[in-house]
Amino acid sequence: MQANVSSRPPLCCGAASSTPPALAAALARSDLSPELRAFLLDLQTWSRQRNLTPRQRAACKRIATAPDFTAVNRAALARLPEVLARLLPGGGARGAEWHAGSLRGEAGNSLRVRLRGKRAGAWCDFATGEKGGDPVSLAAAVAILSQEDAACELARMLGVGGCFP
Repeated sequence: MQANVSSRPPLCCGAASSTPPALAAALARSDLSPELRAFLLDLQTWSRQRNLTPRQRAACKRIATAPDFTAVNRAALARLPEVLARLLPGGGARGAEWHAGSLRGEAGNSLRVRLRGKRAGAWCDFATGEKGGDPVSLAAAVAILSQEDAACELARMLGVGGCFP
């Protein structure tokens, strides 16, 4: 009697034999928080037993391709006056702050951005109440973009990495 040899995985497992590409790319990132890394490691364990759901695969892809906000903000803070001159061209430095009229970038005093210290990059438009804590959020508000798109645009403007394929 001949043994039944099948090329399909056993029904009890139904798993892919290797880590899905989006999950591997997400795990390869060095800027993951401990919580996010733990989540991805749990997904990796899950993927060894069964296939990831479409929602889980989409989450892995979002994580793998999300901008490195820390790297982009660090680069922007290192060149903050230059970044502000491009984002808010009508404004200018006054003491420890950059003053502009609004997020449209005209001259004035309503919008202020901290240039130095612990809160460097924090901004507020006192006329509208809009505010943020870093250069990426300012770029997003000025260009009316998502935080992710603004981080990628800012990274390109500064000539630094920070956006993943």
